[in-house]
Amino acid sequence: MNKQPNRLAIEALQLAETDNVLELGVGSGWALEKLSQAARRGRIWGIDQSADMLAMAASRSTARVSLARARFEALPFPDGAFDKVLAVNVAYFFADDGREFREARRVLGPGGRMAMYISDRATLAGWPFAREDTHRSYDMDELIAAIARGGFTPDEVDVTPVRLPLGVSGLLAILAKNS
Repeated sequence: MNKQPNRLAIEALQLAETDNVLELGVGSGWALEKLSQAARRGRIWGIDQSADMLAMAASRSTARVSLARARFEALPFPDGAFDKVLAVNVAYFFADDGREFREARRVLGPGGRMAMYISDRATLAGWPFAREDTHRSYDMDELIAAIARGGFTPDEVDVTPVRLPLGVSGLLAILAKNS
């Protein structure tokens, strides 16, 4: 179910082979593998808050992929460390104050790009595991507002609705750090 959203978001990153890339929420490691193939001369980092997910991702990783257990609101990297940031199906777990977006923006270098995907509120409403007490859901306006609370300006944000198989509707956000 996550392959198509990951493909869309990775394509939106417009990766160069020398890009240094951070993935927030590594899941099975599938996207890390694709990032590593595209940014062949760059460095790839993946973070997750789950030791189980990190272990699963480690089984697919190459020597150029580094993994760390960390929280999205306190990234263990210096300012401007990355050219690109990927975040697929993780904004459900972000705080309402924009701190995770602020951290992602901080670690992006000038001209950096972040691509994120979430299934929208209408889709999440049909999934019993995605309750409001476990998953923050968004419509387009709410996602744009959350991104803005994280310090991205309106000219740095592009959010597009997407339709996936099986009636899944989502939002693909492309965030470009201008300075």
